[in-house]
Amino acid sequence: MTMPQAPAAPATYQPTPITITSIDVPFTRLVGFFFKAALAAIPAVIAVALVLKVIGGLLFWGVGAWRYGYMGGPFGWL
Repeated sequence: MTMPQAPAAPATYQPTPITITSIDVPFTRLVGFFFKAALAAIPAVIAVALVLKVIGGLLFWGVGAWRYGYMGGPFGWL
């Protein structure tokens, strides 16, 4: 008794090109979306600013310690 064979898959797949001509979004919903996006961006900007401030502070603290001879710092022995 033999098992039936599955049909062979096509050798290549050709995607069907589509063109979107219109998106129907009411103005008030669009304004609401942008308002929410602006509110969500505030904490993100604060978080990115804090991370950059910490990284910059660490870098410039090290450069200042090396340049001006801050003793006891990571570059105090130079």
